[in-house]
Amino acid sequence: MISSVPGEFLFSLRIMSLFLEKSSFSRYKFINVSLTSAADFANNSAIRETVACDSWEYDTSIYNSTIVSQWNLVCDREWLVSMSKSIFVAGYVLSSTLFAYLTDRFGRKPLVLACNIVAIVSGISCLFSTSFLMFAISRFFVAAGTTGSDHAASILMVEVVSPKYRAPYYIGIGMGWLAGALHLPLIALLLRDWMWMEALIILPSVLFLSIWWLLPESPRWLLAHGKTNEAMKILSKAAKTNGLKISEVKLTEMVTSLKEPDETEKPKTRVLQLLSSELRLRTFVMWFIWTVTAFVYYGIVYNTNELAGDPFVNFAIYNLIDIPAVFLTLTVIHYKGRRRPLAAYLTCAGLACLLVYSIPEDLRWLRKCVSLFGKFCISSTFSVLGLFTTEIFPTLLRNTGYGSASAVSRIGAFLAPFVRDLGRANHPVIPQILFGVLSVTAGGLALILPETSHCSVPDTIKEAAGISRKNESEKHPEEKWILLEDFNDMKETEGLLLES
Repeated sequence: MISSVPGEFLFSLRIMSLFLEKSSFSRYKFINVSLTSAADFANNSAIRETVACDSWEYDTSIYNSTIVSQWNLVCDREWLVSMSKSIFVAGYVLSSTLFAYLTDRFGRKPLVLACNIVAIVSGISCLFSTSFLMFAISRFFVAAGTTGSDHAASILMVEVVSPKYRAPYYIGIGMGWLAGALHLPLIALLLRDWMWMEALIILPSVLFLSIWWLLPESPRWLLAHGKTNEAMKILSKAAKTNGLKISEVKLTEMVTSLKEPDETEKPKTRVLQLLSSELRLRTFVMWFIWTVTAFVYYGIVYNTNELAGDPFVNFAIYNLIDIPAVFLTLTVIHYKGRRRPLAAYLTCAGLACLLVYSIPEDLRWLRKCVSLFGKFCISSTFSVLGLFTTEIFPTLLRNTGYGSASAVSRIGAFLAPFVRDLGRANHPVIPQILFGVLSVTAGGLALILPETSHCSVPDTIKEAAGISRKNESEKHPEEKWILLEDFNDMKETEGLLLES
């Protein structure tokens, strides 16, 4: 919304008179005729000279101020609007590569704090930007900080929750994102100024700093890095919180019995380890699916500004559709696992994209319904994909694997606005064909991946490689422990270990 174009344009006339040809109208140029003599009217070439536009007069009935009106991103500068969106998406790449590596290297909790600070500082920089370049660079780091914090927090949650509760908890995180998205139309409607919107968006990150210290570090990460004493303190506290009495001797015995990673799996060359023979195929498939999902998702989202009707209502509707998508996904992945629902959602999203422009223009309501169905399916895809990715990679590579997939997906997100521009310049069906074909292809490839439902997250590459596509109702044979939320169940099993 902060990059919407407010109102129609009025060229700044620098000439005495203007004649327009019906067949040669352009948003960027107009015909320049200086009435200096009667001979000019007889000279046909004189009235065909064009002059590029340099500004618009903005209608402020909807938005008081946007970045378009702030820096006059119209005429020959209009491409900077798409560029600003792509630069923002590029910030995700920094988050998904550098911050993902740092999260696996230094822990989940410290990076949650560091990324929040990056988001706050860069958000304040946006407010005081004196040029579009400064604004775009600041937004780059806003994207990096917020996404880095989200990734680290999601990985932390997955590592302390057992398979029984993992899906509801992960979907719950997604509901927080959705709640924020649903508030944006109301905020934009009330404020109508991009600077006030930006200031309000920073506020949650500031408030989070007051409760950050309550987060525990991931015991899995601590044990994988040899920090046994710190892990024991967290597990002991969790046991007391859940009303489980366990002696320090018993806790020490159970923790030290956990198998440490082999030397070849120690954190030295993380990205290269993703391409090892055990993980190579699933890594490439995950990268492709993430890229296509982001490409289709942002292609649909960016299209909401082009739909007929109130932009606030359109934005709200396209986010409200995520509510049933989230709850349906929670039910589906509980009973059907991850792999098959992922394939079904991608295929249906692709078919919706292919069908939307085959509907006659006079049936706009049907077009919008099909488009909404596509948004429903691709949003559900993201819900499944995020959880699936964290479950498929081992502890030492989990955030690196998740982050690398997210980073590669930004190729799709980066290209989405430009593909939309290509459709406007040529034919609107071109983006839909690309979205549809790629999404259906990704759906087919999803069936290659192993099933991870009812399995505990793997700690080593060997364990990760042992998960099979048929493993839909059995626990992973290497799993030996459960954390935090499982302490209530331990009252019956009397221990921290879950022997196979």
